[in-house]
Amino acid sequence: MPIASFLEEYDFSGKTIIPFCSHGGGRFGQGLTAIGKLVPDAVMGEALSVHYSGGSSMPADVSEWLKVNGIIE
Repeated sequence: MPIASFLEEYDFSGKTIIPFCSHGGGRFGQGLTAIGKLVPDAVMGEALSVHYSGGSSMPADVSEWLKVNGIIE
């Protein structure tokens, strides 16, 4: 609930939220839907879900995720 409390406390209108998580198999579950409901006036970027340590592809996966979201070129 800390993330929900944070999202409820601030105005994210017109802001871009780019979710990420690490997990053991559950991925985001209903997390992305919940974020969308808590900040309906925000833009939701492409989310990144990393299983456990991310494996050997994690550096490339994170770089691609940052590119897709316009954080790096």
